[in-house]
Amino acid sequence: MTTVVPVAKEVALETETLRLINLVAYSAYSRSFGRGFREATGIELPGSELRTLLALTTGTPVSIGELASMIDVDLGQASRQVTTLVEARLVDRVADPADRRRSLAILSDQGITVYNRWRGVWIQQYLEPVLLWAGDHVVTLTQWLTRVDTCLRQTLQRPVTGHGLPDDWYRTARLKSDEPSLRHYLEVMVRLVELAGRSNGFNDLLTELRAPIRQHAYFALRLIARHGPMPISELATRLAVDPSQASKRVRMLRQHGLVDQAVDSFDRRSAQVRVSRRGVLLVQRVHDLQLASFASIVGEVSSDDRGRWTPLMARLLEGLSS
Repeated sequence: MTTVVPVAKEVALETETLRLINLVAYSAYSRSFGRGFREATGIELPGSELRTLLALTTGTPVSIGELASMIDVDLGQASRQVTTLVEARLVDRVADPADRRRSLAILSDQGITVYNRWRGVWIQQYLEPVLLWAGDHVVTLTQWLTRVDTCLRQTLQRPVTGHGLPDDWYRTARLKSDEPSLRHYLEVMVRLVELAGRSNGFNDLLTELRAPIRQHAYFALRLIARHGPMPISELATRLAVDPSQASKRVRMLRQHGLVDQAVDSFDRRSAQVRVSRRGVLLVQRVHDLQLASFASIVGEVSSDDRGRWTPLMARLLEGLSS
């Protein structure tokens, strides 16, 4: 039975925090994802291969089947994406010690170097909004983010591996050892961002709602609901996928009555994809369930803590959005 969502005035903190988590989750399916990687590393990779690279940053070798499940694609597509990364020398194939006939995928030394270079750049995005904050405000915000990270990891069974960040990350961020509040904030934020970026949590929500689609198609639906109507070419660009993949997702959404296609009044050769009433309802139901689930995960929050944490979360999101 789905938890009842509390009244809006009582979930402002949870709503702002979900905005941050979803910003991270959705960004991995946006055109800015590949652009940021290219600018940081000088390497051009499709968004799908970047998401595969991200899934491998746990440092543990995984089989193609495990990887396919992690990134929510079929075995063939996962294998092709690994091949692309192997050819780029970012991933190695190693023999499975339990079954030498089977190979596992793991980041290569070059892949680790490239990923750390990329991560050293994107952490600036989350650091800059708080650089000029009073130290006690940073400490207070970090208390809430730590609670969120801890609760999510307990629920998802994703323990913290290691403590702190590599020293060169702090140097990249130009943080000194006498700035403990900013260093602790950055440590917690990086953990939270990487947890959200690797999560397939929307699949759990869609399964509970008995929705007929998976996370990839849902992200397309949500994008159409927020920014549509739009042609498939624009959807492909916004999702950082090729047009054939965008068409495949639109066909699935149409099959289940979640979107419609209409002829563009300005160009009758171009069809516009728009969300249907059923699609709008599904997006709202996913939002409501996600909010209820998240509120349950983080537990009761006192009025005093809400008064301290909510304005700081809103301020952080404002800085990230500017």
